Amino acid sequence: MAIIDRNSVFFEGPLTANATGQPVALTGLKLPGRMEPMPLRLSVTEAFAPAETQSLTICMEEADRADGPWTAVHGASVTVPNPVEAPGLGLGARPYLRFLPQSVRKSWLRLTFAVTPVDGKTVNKGRIFAALTREEDLPYEPAIMAG
Repeated sequence: MAIIDRNSVFFEGPLTANATGQPVALTGLKLPGRMEPMPLRLSVTEAFAPAETQSLTICMEEADRADGPWTAVHGASVTVPNPVEAPGLGLGARPYLRFLPQSVRKSWLRLTFAVTPVDGKTVNKGRIFAALTREEDLPYEPAIMAG
């Protein structure tokens, strides 16, 4: 279980349309991406239905101030396909980067989300949780669980 500061949460809740997360301050760091690896957790907390959601694109942006202007962080954009055969946005999926990218140079960060629905469909299901954490928090694998 990770300790999560509420000021480090980018986004929490339903994601059924394009959205922009909350700005997160890294004002105590001179070059945030060049420090020790900073864990980043993005989890699917409610599965996105493959019949509704074709893909999800997640991008990180940075700025000198909380109100912008915002620019994309190099190498921090990920598109996650969600086909019926191999859904990438199932419950518990961790479809984004595990650590803050080394290319981050500014003091404020936010995530943007672009949901691509299946043609003729509306996205009704899907929830995301995203935050910077104090330590890496990977889910337990069945092989390491006792009992």
